[in-house]
Amino acid sequence: MSVSNRDLAAGAALLLVGSLAPLVAAPPQRVAERGVRRALIRLNELVGRRDRAVLDDFVPAADTMLISSQSGEIARGPSEIGAYIDRLYAQPEAVSWAWRRVEVSVRGEIAWVIADGEIVFHGDEGDRRAPYRLTGVLEHRLDRWRWRLFHGSQPAA
Repeated sequence: MSVSNRDLAAGAALLLVGSLAPLVAAPPQRVAERGVRRALIRLNELVGRRDRAVLDDFVPAADTMLISSQSGEIARGPSEIGAYIDRLYAQPEAVSWAWRRVEVSVRGEIAWVIADGEIVFHGDEGDRRAPYRLTGVLEHRLDRWRWRLFHGSQPAA
């Protein structure tokens, strides 16, 4: 069986187009970065309102993780993340964040965010603040950035 130059060229073209497909599907860099920042803002708003719609902002997969700042608080997959959110919302204080610094990096359909600031506990006695750091990985799915990994920590002051 002989392979012609035309067959080789067609095969090379298919490989090239196939390798570019993820880049074509990914949003432009600046648009992607704004989308990731909007996902962070939306997370803050939904958690602050104790809205279960926040669960739609996590990738519905068994390996999606939410790691909280408290020891042992690791939730994997939609059901564990849902249970964690229910426990968080059952607390007497609502939670939100005030970010001083946010850095976003995007590569195709994957983004990661680092945010430094404070966690704010809103209670009957007023607001209480503590240092907080968030690192996260987001995945672009269905024209939205969704959390694949949320990792929060309370660093020493």
